[in-house]
Amino acid sequence: MTVGPYLRAIYRIEARSDGPAQARGIVSAELARRVPPECLEDVKLLVSELVSNGVRHGGAREPITLDLRVNGGVRCAVTDHGPGPAADELLTQSRQSGWGLKLVERLASSWGVVRSRGVTQVWFETSSA
Repeated sequence: MTVGPYLRAIYRIEARSDGPAQARGIVSAELARRVPPECLEDVKLLVSELVSNGVRHGGAREPITLDLRVNGGVRCAVTDHGPGPAADELLTQSRQSGWGLKLVERLASSWGVVRSRGVTQVWFETSSA
């Protein structure tokens, strides 16, 4: 399958319990014709986990931002308004509590955490496109 043209799409998702489902729908709508089905399923899963973390840890005052890019691969970034721990702390916490970042670590080609001025962004890239 050929990767579709370059894409940059940015969405705001309310920090509510239905946020992860909204994020999966957005990913499906934007990427279904641009990436192979197995890549799409991985991206939907990973975005859902990151938005869930944003809802849980980011606070409900501000929306979560979902930034999708396709350019030879897929890059997704989820930004929330929580302070968030450093990447190594985040991974340690994930290993102790849930599957979210374990899945990101396993399925993404690369990933990371950026914190600044009261916001936390967790991003990942896949080369499966």
